[in-house]
Formats: sequence, C-alpha cells, structure tokens
Amino acid sequence: YSYEVVATRVVNLKAYWPDKGLDIRSGPHRFTTFDRMSPAVSFSVVTDTHEDTKRIQRLNQAIDWETTDFLVHTGDAFHWIDSEEHLFRSWLRPTGAGLAHSKSLIFARGNHELRGPFARQLLDYVPTPEGRFYYARDAGPVHLIVLDTGEDKPDDTNVYAELNRTAPYRTEELDWFRQHVNTTARVSTAPFRVIVMHQPEWGWLTNGPDAWVGTADAAGVDLVIAGHRHRFSYTAPGPDVEHSYHLLVVGQDQVARVDATVTDLTVAVTGTDGSLVHTVTIPRR
Repeated sequence: YSYEVVATRVVNLKAYWPDKGLDIRSGPHRFTTFDRMSPAVSFSVVTDTHEDTKRIQRLNQAIDWETTDFLVHTGDAFHWIDSEEHLFRSWLRPTGAGLAHSKSLIFARGNHELRGPFARQLLDYVPTPEGRFYYARDAGPVHLIVLDTGEDKPDDTNVYAELNRTAPYRTEELDWFRQHVNTTARVSTAPFRVIVMHQPEWGWLTNGPDAWVGTADAAGVDLVIAGHRHRFSYTAPGPDVEHSYHLLVVGQDQVARVDATVTDLTVAVTGTDGSLVHTVTIPRR
C-alpha cells in the first residue's frame, strides 16, 4: 500500500470559510500488510527501552530492517507517561526513525505503561482495530497472540491510590484468550503459535498464572516471548518445566530475530554490540 499524511493549518476558525494555511505533506510512503498466505515471515523483538533514546538508536541500528517484516516491542517503553510530548519524545519518534514509515509496530503493553497522568491515552497513539491491548494477528506461518500482562503488583498497592482495576480487566482478557483459542481455526491450523507479552510470569494475578498457562498449553502455543526482567533467559519445555511452550525473555540491549517457515521457527538473540546471545530452532509439531 502507498499512503501520505496531509495536515492543513487553520489560521482563523471562522463560522464560515475558515482561513487556512499551507498543507504540510509527508510521503508518499509504502508498507505491506500482514499476509497469512506467505510461506515465511521474519520479525524483530525489542523490550524495556524505558525512555532511553540512545538505547533505542542502538537497537534500531542492530535490526536488519531490509529483511524484517515488522517490529514487536514487548512493553515498558516508559517509566510512566506524562503527556503527548513525553510519549513522542521518549518513544514514538525515536522508534519511528527505525520503522521509517514502512514497517508495522506490534506493541504489548508493559506494567509501566499503566502509570502516569497520560497513561490512559496511550491506545490513541498505538491504536488497534479491536480498541484494546490484547488481540491476534496472522503473519505468514505464525499465528501471533498479543497479551497485556497488566501490573506487577496488586490493585490495592498504596502507591496506586485505589485507581487501578487490573484484576477485573485481566479476568475479561482471560475470557477472551480462552474463547479465541477455542473458536479460531487458525490457532490449530497455523504452523506456529507465538505469544508476545511483557511479563513472563503473566503479571500479577489474584489466583496465579495457572489458568493462563493451561490455556496456552491446551492451544499448543509453541513460543512465548517476553521482557520485564531486563536480562536474557530461555526455558525449553521439559519434564521439570510447568509449561509446554518455549519461553524466551529478551534483555534490554538485545534484539530477538524470529524467522519462521512452514516447517521451522528460528529465534536468534543478539546484543547491540553484535554478539550472539542465543539461538534456538523449533520444529513444527
């Protein structure tokens, strides 16, 4: 698709025939939408940039944009969100420099995005057709599920001043997750099922994460990619592991590159210094 953005200044907003200034135009730009019929897909994952614009620049430089179909950010782009200006300055503008008007951004909200006077406006700037922070997309052989793991502390934690209601929100999200994996044919027919979310422990939950883990396992989820811990870890499924999916936690100064075909899914994690941190290949079940 090709598109351009046009903004027209209104000099004097009269009741009739307002005085207008010159148009400002950006573009034309081009991008490719997600294609479930594609035999392969490649995407890059970053996390926990926490307003560090130099870190974002280093991550952008470490990504092979020519061969990356889209970017995933698994949350905590901020410490908290103060204003629109803060949102653009600390994240959207430097991140957009890498996207270059041609790559899509998938954003999984982190716990820090629930904090600050402008936090409730965030969805206006990373909108989804569903109007929420949890949803699913199909990209080539991958069925991608984006989850919102909410806060990492109970709603009654005193610093939240009784303004948080994440417990009922997460209950609604779990209902959606269950319904989605039970009624969406693509969940079972896609070669791979990947979840991206912020907290690898599924966030703070009144009754713990068992219901979420059980739903993911029953759906045959192959890989969960998360952040939150600020350091790398990888857990393979096995007899001593409480889940049947591969769990990859990306560190702050790392890029996880995912390459999937109809037979294999490979993840390579590299540091911004160019070092190879880890690689794993997951065969189709």
